[in-house]
Amino acid sequence: MRLDNLIATAADHFVGRLARRALIGLVMVASAAVALYQFTNAGNVALSGHYGDLNARLIIGGIYAAFALISLVVLWAMRSNGIKPSATPALSNPREMQLVMLVEAVMLGYTLARKRERTG
Repeated sequence: MRLDNLIATAADHFVGRLARRALIGLVMVASAAVALYQFTNAGNVALSGHYGDLNARLIIGGIYAAFALISLVVLWAMRSNGIKPSATPALSNPREMQLVMLVEAVMLGYTLARKRERTG
């Protein structure tokens, strides 16, 4: 197998997987949006009978505002604290990094050589 065929096959595989994941994610987001809309309408109908239309909408708006505030707090708490790239001492030296890459290349070559189909 030639190198350009190998690269084309790998790119097709990667793009295909990426497209499938993007399509699944799009379906999930659309389903969540429809479910949120339906639950909001059901809550509005249920609350309108007890509190009136205006108060029902204010309650639902308050619930969404609370969800947004909680999401903001969670994102703020999970923010990155600026991890330094040289936090791994094994890869801080360029010479050691070259040695690691060389060992990985040898291991990959050995693995690919073993998986080659036998012809003949």
